[in-house]
Amino acid sequence: MPRAYRLSALLVVALAATASAVPVYITSFENPPFVTGSINGQDGWANGSGTGQSQAIVDTFARTGSQSLRWDNTTNLTSFYSVRRAFNGQAGAITPQTPLELSVWMYIEPTSQLNRLYGLYATNSGTGTLGGTTLGITISGTGDVRAGTNWSSTYSGPVLYTNASLVGAWAKVLLRYDGTGGGAAVYDSASNLLWSTTFATVSLANANGTGVNSWNINLGTDYVTTTNHAGMAYMDDLSVVVIPEPAALLLLALAGLALRRR
Repeated sequence: MPRAYRLSALLVVALAATASAVPVYITSFENPPFVTGSINGQDGWANGSGTGQSQAIVDTFARTGSQSLRWDNTTNLTSFYSVRRAFNGQAGAITPQTPLELSVWMYIEPTSQLNRLYGLYATNSGTGTLGGTTLGITISGTGDVRAGTNWSSTYSGPVLYTNASLVGAWAKVLLRYDGTGGGAAVYDSASNLLWSTTFATVSLANANGTGVNSWNINLGTDYVTTTNHAGMAYMDDLSVVVIPEPAALLLLALAGLALRRR
């Protein structure tokens, strides 16, 4: 085998081993395409529940880059708000070997109170809002984590995990769907897994179909009760990806290399 070919082969194998995701939608809310102000109408985003009044793209605080999505509930206390973005079905790509993963980084201000929640939600409709949640996760102003396969589990369901360090630092929430079931997880600022859970059945089937705008995600804020529910949070580095298993990635890479050799 020629030396150049051997190097190419090693490079392809290395890339296949390190590659981990096929992007569906990834954003850090930077300019372009986002400008400061309401996210409604920008890059496919629309108001969801509660008309999205407490959210805005800001350039004052961010995890990466210079912009993020801020939720200001220091005055908008008693209502819940969300913004949504629709996606097309993935044409059968989502399986246990190629699951869908949704994640976003959140920074909850330490002044946020225990009943204020911030979260990520998936729905089985291109126009779904919080009430249509089929998979969701929230973190409260005191680091309480709730998750489940309907909206109520994310605000009035049991606390599944508590960690005060999730407040006042960037933390990542993640949702996973494998075509039948799924799960939720929380990571610390260094991307260490802190907690996870699984759900046997997740009704996000439209994500695995072929329809246009067949499912969506919501980013939002909610509350447990109407007391102690002030807060503020930022969201950044949103990721919607399909994760091929390493073996599948390697086969694709080697197939491409074989074609190149011909």
